[in-house]
Amino acid sequence: MPELEKLPIAQRVLITITQEKDQKRLESVLESLHIPLIFQARGQGTAPSEMMDIFGLGGTTRLITAGFLPKLLIQPAFEQLSSQLFFRHKGGGIAITLPVSGIQSHILNILNDEARAALTDYLKGDEAEMKEKSAYSLIWVSVASGYSDDVVDTARKAGARGGTVLKGLRHHSQRACQSLGVPIQVEQDFVMIVVPRENKAEIMAAISGACGLNTPAHGIVLSLPVDDVLGLEH
Repeated sequence: MPELEKLPIAQRVLITITQEKDQKRLESVLESLHIPLIFQARGQGTAPSEMMDIFGLGGTTRLITAGFLPKLLIQPAFEQLSSQLFFRHKGGGIAITLPVSGIQSHILNILNDEARAALTDYLKGDEAEMKEKSAYSLIWVSVASGYSDDVVDTARKAGARGGTVLKGLRHHSQRACQSLGVPIQVEQDFVMIVVPRENKAEIMAAISGACGLNTPAHGIVLSLPVDDVLGLEH
């Protein structure tokens, strides 16, 4: 079977959370690695100043950047990011990679039976290995505007160290609105929190209890396994 790990099919999403002043330097590193920029936004750090934000300086504006990269580029990318930016310094930010599922399905349709079976087996093995070895999880919380502090306070009491908040809108179909009992369109706070995998369930349960769908926050909580992490060593 070919070394499928070295093919572009094994994709990850790279997410970095950095200080605003590092934008040009970050984009230069991504460009040198031929990583397309797919998303960029501003957010706010949330950890108290006395302990520093796990993503950087608490309460300051952060730059959230996302792009796709092949799995084989994760370590070269992390090495470049580490040498060109400040991820290994306290307050320098964080970089994580997340699994991509479903994006490869169209490729399966153009392969012969043997290649399709080999690729399917590889993708299943890659997913199983990632879930087994992943030491961290990304918790993503969507709540009504103004409730992000409640999410972060609850998460911190359950063991989290901080997070990053984005502002946006959540849209629902009419059917979803009736089913969930929430407005079709409402301003939202989106909270991103990286936590050790062993603490994920407890933190998610705490957030759901305090800020879930059946509360005024109308929160939705989900998690993704984190493949690799840069910036949590300190």
